[in-house]
Amino acid sequence: MNSMEFDTSYQAYLLDGEYVVWKGRPEKGNLLTPSDYISIPFGIIFFAFSLFWEFSVLQMGAPFFFPIFGLIFVCVGFYLMIGRFFHQASMKKKTYYVITNKKLIIQQGNTINMYEPHNLPPMEIYLHQNGYGTIRFTEYYISHRGRRRSHSFSLENIPDVIKAQNALNSMER
Repeated sequence: MNSMEFDTSYQAYLLDGEYVVWKGRPEKGNLLTPSDYISIPFGIIFFAFSLFWEFSVLQMGAPFFFPIFGLIFVCVGFYLMIGRFFHQASMKKKTYYVITNKKLIIQQGNTINMYEPHNLPPMEIYLHQNGYGTIRFTEYYISHRGRRRSHSFSLENIPDVIKAQNALNSMER
């Protein structure tokens, strides 16, 4: 879906008296998140070990099942190390944000999430070195087993983060 198709598709979700205050999309470029500082080294180690295991199995002449089994782990390791950045870039091309006077709409691919202002968790604004910013909403809750869990969503890498933040603050509560 290109931006022209999105301009017409989100309008079906607007209520009477609802109008767009701000709309945008994430800019290109991969931003490292705090979790990447753990997952990148883990991905490198996982990928290296799975390659070692795969080559060892091939050299020993193990039965057909073992190389196929190892290939699955090689692919997972490659994804953890590098592939997820391509996946994130692909998803950014399919992501659109709309803030109306009554709700926040986030479309990622074929998934559309709508949040009303009274259901939005507190926002955190992260300013990046390139002048862009990310607005992250994180909600904490206790699971049925008593463990603390969180759910978060964000408006990532947007050039006019202040305008988006002002639009979010101006939503009718």
